[in-house]
Amino acid sequence: MIKSLYTSISGMSAMQNALSVTSNNIANAQTVGYKKQKAVFDDLLYNNTVGAKGDDTKAGTNPKSIGNGVKFSGTSTDYNGGSITMTGINGQVAIEGNGFFVVGDSQGNGVQYTRKGTFGKSENNYIVNGEGQYVLAYKLDEDGKPDTSHPAGPISIPLGSAIDGEVSSKGSLIGNLSRDNKKIIHDFPVFNKSGDNITMRVQIEQVTELVDPDLPIGADGKPILPKDDKGNPIKPEKVEKPVPGKYKYTVLTRNNSKNEKEFTPIADDKAPGEKKPTLTKTLEFDPITGKLTRTDEAVVRDPVTKEVIKGGQVDIPFGGDTFKLNLSQLTNLPTKDTLDHKDVNGRAAAVAMDYKISDNGYVMVTYSDNSTRAVSQLAVATFKNQDGLMKVGNGNYVPTASAGDPFIGVAEQNGAGKIIGGAQEGSNVDLSVEFVDLMLYQRGFQGNAKVIKVSDDVLNEVVNLIR
Repeated sequence: MIKSLYTSISGMSAMQNALSVTSNNIANAQTVGYKKQKAVFDDLLYNNTVGAKGDDTKAGTNPKSIGNGVKFSGTSTDYNGGSITMTGINGQVAIEGNGFFVVGDSQGNGVQYTRKGTFGKSENNYIVNGEGQYVLAYKLDEDGKPDTSHPAGPISIPLGSAIDGEVSSKGSLIGNLSRDNKKIIHDFPVFNKSGDNITMRVQIEQVTELVDPDLPIGADGKPILPKDDKGNPIKPEKVEKPVPGKYKYTVLTRNNSKNEKEFTPIADDKAPGEKKPTLTKTLEFDPITGKLTRTDEAVVRDPVTKEVIKGGQVDIPFGGDTFKLNLSQLTNLPTKDTLDHKDVNGRAAAVAMDYKISDNGYVMVTYSDNSTRAVSQLAVATFKNQDGLMKVGNGNYVPTASAGDPFIGVAEQNGAGKIIGGAQEGSNVDLSVEFVDLMLYQRGFQGNAKVIKVSDDVLNEVVNLIR
């Protein structure tokens, strides 16, 4: 009877701890990045009687065990992701999948890990969390890739700093040049050494005639064939002549007509020719009348085929440098003009105005010319055993020995999930499940309390036996 009292007390204590775990889950149902916990119980040592082996005269006996109650062993954390809500706020990010953001002090020490991606900037333009810890990230190399050869460190946003302009050195024209148009003009922006935005105008003129179809007749009655650039006659059965496409480029500086420049480079590529219709006739001469009579004729035509401008590259003198204009993606089909430009490099001088954290954790800086540039990428940590992490408050975790060493990289590498910019991850607490657990733990507590009352009644009856 005394034993039942202590057994019930252990049950009440375990249920009380379980109620604390559940109430904490309910309290954090709206906490960003919170991961719910579950109470874990274990039974206590048993009082056992050893079983006996049977012999020829009697059967064996099974062991008998009487338990001593239950203990609260701790909690297990559910690391499944919470619902992700798009907020559009520049400093908010969420991890979809495995991984943790990395935060620390200004030297990158005292590292902790968190799923709470609610960040902002400090007075010194560093990205920090709500507790003032620095968010760690990797700098980007010249190719825009994270430089993981150096440890991740605090992120400094260069707000207010200026960047020099970059002169434009290359670009491409794309689309189709209609065979019907004699002249096509296209403007596109480029940048000079000073970072000024100017307009480059490209004018493409069509060459309409390759070889004169009217051939003069010599004194011997034979046609005089045209000659090519080397002085060789062009044979009738193969009329082919390299035709330079004439391109006229005009570079204009806005509001300054004195800086107008014109360039007329000549393309080196050959333009495919087109065979002319051939007319054949048979004539008979009548010596009596002296007349020629046509008896037969035929017209032979080659089919018209679509041709692609083989293009190439035109080098344009530009402010002491050379602008390389790629023409290899132009076509010459019998459809409408669709001339456009792409891959024009260079940029204007600008000042950093704002920042945001985009998908996969790239820290993007917006400049006064509305351009953006990635300056770093958030670090993401993964663990072999994330159940070995210990909660320390403020949504942060620290690893214990059972968690193993962290692997720190970037999003979508080595098992890390994807980072979504302008979003936040909600708590993964399911209130309906928590309320059910709450009722179960309450009933468990009440049941153990009832056992104590019954044990007390039994003890009272025993005491009353001596009256």
